[in-house]
Amino acid sequence: MLAALTCLVILVTVSGLPNDKKNGFNRQWLTMNVYQQTSSRLPIIAERLFGTDDALYLSTPAHQQVYRLDKDLHIIDTIALGIDRQLRPPVNFFAHADYIFVHEYNSGMMFLKVTHQPGIDSIKLSPAPFIKSLMLSDSLIVIRGFEAGSARPFFIRINTRSGLRLKSDVLSERSDAGFSSDGILCADAKKKQLFYIPYFENGIYCIDGEMKLKYKQPTIDTVFNSNVQITQRGSGGMQKLYASAPRAKVNKRAFANDRLLFIESDLRADNEDENAFRQYPVLDTYDLETGTYTGSFYIPVDKRQVLSYHISGEQLYVLSRDELTLYVLNK
Repeated sequence: MLAALTCLVILVTVSGLPNDKKNGFNRQWLTMNVYQQTSSRLPIIAERLFGTDDALYLSTPAHQQVYRLDKDLHIIDTIALGIDRQLRPPVNFFAHADYIFVHEYNSGMMFLKVTHQPGIDSIKLSPAPFIKSLMLSDSLIVIRGFEAGSARPFFIRINTRSGLRLKSDVLSERSDAGFSSDGILCADAKKKQLFYIPYFENGIYCIDGEMKLKYKQPTIDTVFNSNVQITQRGSGGMQKLYASAPRAKVNKRAFANDRLLFIESDLRADNEDENAFRQYPVLDTYDLETGTYTGSFYIPVDKRQVLSYHISGEQLYVLSRDELTLYVLNK
């Protein structure tokens, strides 16, 4: 079963269909002043931007060290992780206080590194692979994983100190290892509410601290059911899942601050200029407490180059392939 799940949860590349037709919705454009405060060319090949309100870090595809940045977005420190083997993607990074956390999804492992101290610790979060994860504190983690013998995905909140595990069955209806309901997991600035935004359907799922569904709200587009079709192939314990038909990707990335949920959409609105949509990321914003749509705006960066975002209050950091830029959002 473990071998089968390992194959099932390897994330595949998702691509949207061309926006060459009317999609049946309009955007309300915010009067948002998005101005560039600083920018820095990167001397390394970065993969992901992560951090806290006080510190920013970059990871690289090698997954053997992370780089700390100063306020001018220059590298000021290299932190060797000390992991004695090559990690297998997907891998995710988080920071909290003086800790760096590394999640290796296919092994179900979490590595803990105290900056500037020798050695690294590890914790087995799940006996099976997991497909999404998020750090809420130095001891609270949420994963989207599996129970023994099951291909139904569950959100599980884990307290690594007490061992308490709280489970949520939101979007657990299909036993396809989460393939059809794959999406983005993020939290508000205080890490009190979780948000899950599927890639392939219209929806925002808000989950509270007890892992109960607080609300489900539609996003502004019209993809209520993406009709993701799954085909299973293989024999014995090695089974693989494939998309048997093209999938229209609706939502690309998401993140939140203390007031708003920001979703980078992969669908062009009917009142949106085609050239602007192709060139710039469009962010749809939603009120955290209700999931109500509050408007949209562009980020003035080449959307084809964007790798990840990090937000702290009104400061939005955008990592591109060879550059890191800080924008200030002023509504």
